[in-house]
Amino acid sequence: MTKVIVIIEKTAGYAIGFLAIITFTEAILRYLFSTHIPDGFVLGQMMQGIAICWGIATATYADRHITVDILYTFGPDRMRRIFDLVGYTINFLFMAAFGYAITFKVFDILEAGEISNDLAIPLWTGYTLASVGILAAVITAALRWYQIVFERR
Repeated sequence: MTKVIVIIEKTAGYAIGFLAIITFTEAILRYLFSTHIPDGFVLGQMMQGIAICWGIATATYADRHITVDILYTFGPDRMRRIFDLVGYTINFLFMAAFGYAITFKVFDILEAGEISNDLAIPLWTGYTLASVGILAAVITAALRWYQIVFERR
C-alpha cells in the first residue's frame, strides 16, 4: 500500500510543481514583458484542482490532516474508538458522494464540449485527472475505514 501512497503523493507533488512554474512564469511575463502564457490561467486552475484532489487522497489515508480535539486526546480508549468509527464513516461517505458528483461533472463538461479560449484545450481533461484523484480518495477512505472498523488499527 505504501507504493500506492507514494504514487498518489508524487502525482499531487508534480501538479503543485507545474502549478508553481506556470504561476511564476505567468507573473514574470505579465509584469516584465506585458504578455502572458496562452491559457496560463486555465492551466493553473486545472493543476490546482488536480493537486488538491490528489492531496485529499493522500491525506485521507495517511492521517496527516489537522486534528485538534481535547476530548479525543484526554478521553478514554472506548470514546476514542467511537470517535474514530464515526469520523472515518463520515469521511468515507463524504468521499463517496464527492466522487459520484465529480464523475458526473466530468461527463457534463465532456458533453458540453467546453474548451479554453486561446489554445482550445478541452476542459474535461483537467476535470478527469482531478476526478481520478477523488476516486483514489474514495478508495483510500474505504481502505482506512476497513482498517479502523475490522482490523482495529
